[in-house]
Amino acid sequence: MKENINLDFTGLVSELLYPAGQEAKANKIIKVGNIIGRLDPLTEFQQKIIVGVISLVHKRIDGTPPASNETYVMELNEILKSCDVEQAELSSYLINEIEKLVKKGIWLYEEATQKLTRTHWFQSIEISNRKVVFQFAEKIVPIVTEFTLLDTELQIVKGLRYKGKHTGTVFEMIWKWRNQGIIEYSIPEIMKQLSLEHTRYSYGQLRLRVIEPSIEEIYAWDDSVFIRFGPTFAGRRVEGVWFEVKAGEEARRVRQQYPDFKFSSPEDKING
Repeated sequence: MKENINLDFTGLVSELLYPAGQEAKANKIIKVGNIIGRLDPLTEFQQKIIVGVISLVHKRIDGTPPASNETYVMELNEILKSCDVEQAELSSYLINEIEKLVKKGIWLYEEATQKLTRTHWFQSIEISNRKVVFQFAEKIVPIVTEFTLLDTELQIVKGLRYKGKHTGTVFEMIWKWRNQGIIEYSIPEIMKQLSLEHTRYSYGQLRLRVIEPSIEEIYAWDDSVFIRFGPTFAGRRVEGVWFEVKAGEEARRVRQQYPDFKFSSPEDKING
């Protein structure tokens, strides 16, 4: 007769949130109150769909929580615009992505009760000639409802939408400092947050391979964000990076003048 097996629950949670001993990337994690969620990998199309449906929940909220069986409707034509394929491949692409999407989900860990929950995003997706109807899985409804109520700018949704390897982390680093002037990170701080501390990236490589592509992707998704950044020097050596993030109407006004992201010179930090 086998002896009783004692599961190391702490180890189980650690493996979920820190696979191979490393914390999951920012675009794989969401945090709502005392709940941490780890997302399945999502294609760009799947991200757009989830973001779109969550936005519908955000618009619908009127102070009363939605029922667990509530549905959300998106125009089929709008969804098809998200399919970056040739017309001849459109039908098979859409069907394949929907099939994959209904299997995608999220692990939820509730710190207060020390409980792990596995749930899919959607209970069902129905397609008709003109619209697509989505119904969230029962377990995901309170999570989606809570972070749409608490986060009026849908910060978590923004974190979901990025496909760049480091974009979610860069967004998380700078977004909390929006409209608060210039902030600075040392190079070791940035490398640690990006899980690049074991690489030999120079500042130039960090700028060209990580920071600029990430900010360009943030720009592509949102016209209400304006970002400047540049190096901080100690003599001739770059010891850190400064950022300034504007959000909201002021950012939109500046973006009308400067629609494309561009690297800032050291003088820009002084002159604003």
